[in-house]
Amino acid sequence: MKKTKLTALLALALALGVGAQAKVMESSVATVNGQPVLASEYDSYLQGVVEQYKVAAPQFLEQPYAQDVLGREVLKELISKELLYQAADEAKIQVKDSEVDSGINEIKARFIIDEKTGKEDPKGADKRFTEALKNQHMSLKAYKEKIKKDIAVRKLMEQRITSTVKPVEEADVKALYEDVEICMKGNSKKMKALEKKDPARFKEASAIAAKLKQLTAEQVRIGHIYLAVTKDMTPEQVKEKEKLAVKIKGEIDGGKDFSAAVKEYTEDKAALASGGDMILIKGIAPKEIDSKAFSLAVGKVSDPIKTDLGYHIIKIKEKRAERQIGYDDVAKDLAQYEAQKKIQTAMGEYINELYEKADVKVTKTFESDKLLEQAAKEQAKADKKEVKAEEKAAKEEAKADKKAAKEEKKAEDKKEDKK
Repeated sequence: MKKTKLTALLALALALGVGAQAKVMESSVATVNGQPVLASEYDSYLQGVVEQYKVAAPQFLEQPYAQDVLGREVLKELISKELLYQAADEAKIQVKDSEVDSGINEIKARFIIDEKTGKEDPKGADKRFTEALKNQHMSLKAYKEKIKKDIAVRKLMEQRITSTVKPVEEADVKALYEDVEICMKGNSKKMKALEKKDPARFKEASAIAAKLKQLTAEQVRIGHIYLAVTKDMTPEQVKEKEKLAVKIKGEIDGGKDFSAAVKEYTEDKAALASGGDMILIKGIAPKEIDSKAFSLAVGKVSDPIKTDLGYHIIKIKEKRAERQIGYDDVAKDLAQYEAQKKIQTAMGEYINELYEKADVKVTKTFESDKLLEQAAKEQAKADKKEVKAEEKAAKEEAKADKKAAKEEKKAEDKKEDKK
């Protein structure tokens, strides 16, 4: 009887174990050495990336299977993180509780600004931090464990980088500056030569040159009042916004402080912390704002400016002329860039090493998988057809060569007979 009960209990435990494992597999997008990469973490991470693209590059999201592209990158990132977590654990990297607390406090500091009001509210930081964790369906205990893992990975990478990455040589920095200078000056002949010699280097130098041009271009610091106009608004609602913009300008002309008007009226809540201040680089802002910002004198306030995004009132606070820069001005920044590039390369190589040794199983599927599979089949079919065509051509060529050889021998035999 006891044996029967024990057998039943073992069977029940086994069934529960299989059920629990199945549940983990169902809620995961991949496993790394048996450890699941949870679907909830993947979904949360992907959602954050998509939100960033909505702001920075909304046109990308309109492309076919854009979310698949981002999803694959997110999945790759999460697998890499899990590989590093496991490597740090295997290396027995130690993390103190005080280090975790310091990391948590650093993150909490980001919640000092109340997004609803745009004002500093240190007392409410803990509450907003807790709400953010709740929105991510994560407990404080789980978040602390995540921070602990992240610190361990950072320490692991510091060890790896110290032992493998060589310091940046000044000669490398000067060589990069020379290529960047070619792109900044727009020397088409030298740019074409660089692109032909090293396309990747040309792309890199061009990107740095474009950034430096922005930083050294003519700039203006403005105060900004923004009234949003959206596509779903009726003409009447848009008209009301216009009337409000005219009213605000009238109040400012009547003596109202511009900063007070920003706090009272602007709909750009994120800018409230800076009093609506922002830096405009010539040629970057919408042309309606750009033309006003760089033509008005310091201290002047514009009339309401209409753009596709809504109505804007700007006050010119400071102007800066275009600057010329040389090697000494950017040498330190370029050296840091080169160092960061070395670090990124070393990290990539290390993660690849871990990946090759690991047992990684991806269970996540994407909508575009079938298209890629079909494209691969069509390519394989085309390759097979090409191989057959080449084989046929080779056979025909061999046959022709054989025939030519026979004809040649026949001709030589005739010559011999005549002799």
